[in-house]
Amino acid sequence: MNQALFSRINLALAAALVVVTLAGYLLVPAGMPLPIHWGPSGEADAFWPRNTALLLAPVAVVVLSALLAVIGNRAGPEQMASSKHAFATVIPVMTGLMLAIQSSIVLIGLGYPDQMVRVITLCLGVMLILLGNVMPKTQPNAIAGVRLPWIMNDPALWRATQRLTGLLFVAGGMMLVICAMLVRQPTWLIVALLAAFLVPLVVGSVYSYRLAHRMR
Repeated sequence: MNQALFSRINLALAAALVVVTLAGYLLVPAGMPLPIHWGPSGEADAFWPRNTALLLAPVAVVVLSALLAVIGNRAGPEQMASSKHAFATVIPVMTGLMLAIQSSIVLIGLGYPDQMVRVITLCLGVMLILLGNVMPKTQPNAIAGVRLPWIMNDPALWRATQRLTGLLFVAGGMMLVICAMLVRQPTWLIVALLAAFLVPLVVGSVYSYRLAHRMR
């Protein structure tokens, strides 16, 4: 866990987040309302003053990192070894997502168009591609991957489930990247986001259940 939290790429992303946050405090006028939430239409529907809004992303990274560290410490060395590839991907992806969101908020404060839904769609697409690639590398564990009761004690079923779900995640991530560049309607981007996450999970779960039933 510590290797993932303090990896070079994660530290670089965290440093970039600090720089962007400081730039926001220096460049965005004090007291200016900045968006912190976006509705289904893609329009910002909640605003906070600059000083508070710019703290959200750094605080989120600290809280999520602490939560993952607690999970890792409670899981034990064996569970961490089985899921190390997932943690090594999730942690920098999480920091990178917060960096992208913070950068977009600062740009909005400087008068640039609000493209937050498009930015989040693009980032989550990249995240799915990365996660989809590491899922087949995980071993049965209680932390990462598609964890279903009927596959936890069967390494062959686990590998088959993670392989198919990971492949679908990669496909969904590629679809999100394309949608982020071509689709203009935020509502359709949100639909694409939901599909990219839910379809692989549903298909992978049904596939694993039928495969388990067939093997028995």
